[in-house]
Amino acid sequence: MATNDILQRFTFDHSHVRGELVGLKQTLADIYKRQSYPEPVNNLLGELLVAAALLSATVKIEGLLSLQVQTDGPVRLLLAETRHDGKLRGIARMDEEKDVSQDSLLGTKGQLIITIEPDKGRRYQGIVELEQGSITKSLEGYFRQSEQLDTHLWIHCENGVAAGLFLQELPALGEVQEAMEVDEDAWNRLNQLAQTLRPDELMHLENDEILHRLYHEEQVRLYDGQPLTFNCSCSKERLSVALTQIGYAECQDIIDEQSKIRADCQFCGQHYSFTQSDVNGLFPLESAKNGKGLH
Repeated sequence: MATNDILQRFTFDHSHVRGELVGLKQTLADIYKRQSYPEPVNNLLGELLVAAALLSATVKIEGLLSLQVQTDGPVRLLLAETRHDGKLRGIARMDEEKDVSQDSLLGTKGQLIITIEPDKGRRYQGIVELEQGSITKSLEGYFRQSEQLDTHLWIHCENGVAAGLFLQELPALGEVQEAMEVDEDAWNRLNQLAQTLRPDELMHLENDEILHRLYHEEQVRLYDGQPLTFNCSCSKERLSVALTQIGYAECQDIIDEQSKIRADCQFCGQHYSFTQSDVNGLFPLESAKNGKGLH
């Protein structure tokens, strides 16, 4: 695996093929220590986090990309989020009545939801069926159906280390490349070579070693990497916005019953609490009408 927690792009001369490599270790450790999942669930979440990082490099926006897997299996929900600056977070939700030690953790039916939320601009969402209980197969299907781009992914997570390889054939650039020498067989050949990479090599070799191992006879360019890290975007301010959407009456009922509104972030476990004074600040007019804002 490359230097821990990094995303690196690469391209091939004289071809319409691009690629990416992702490695995660410390990020996974930071996420796992805040949760309590069985190892098979940790591995699935690690795969989805790698997939989110790989896809983020294909989306040219400033904002948030999330991958959500919903299933009828023991793992009913997986969610991985990444921002354009390499900040990642993720969670899993399990059906407590089902056995997470079984092979088909993702059940027989499910869907993969890809959501892109630019800081400025329209929100986009795409949904595909979960193919063969596989995150990679589902994403490959998404690119075929929605983007009309041939795409292959290899992702593996084990023992707290996750890594992924992404290959994609881009459309020809038309007249601009008519005069250029283009290797028409590159896509098939580069994919066949990628198939020979073992999971242990993907997870533990440096990125330049992986590319040399696979493509030492090709003209490949490896670009500077982007660091990846765990970061949770929760804050008291964001939760305040959620409380205003709940409404004054419900917030005040909780205060009257429990003296505080308590909320925990599901991603990082951070504890937040809101007092009567906080509610007064969120709902000044309603609080004054009910005599709560007067002291």
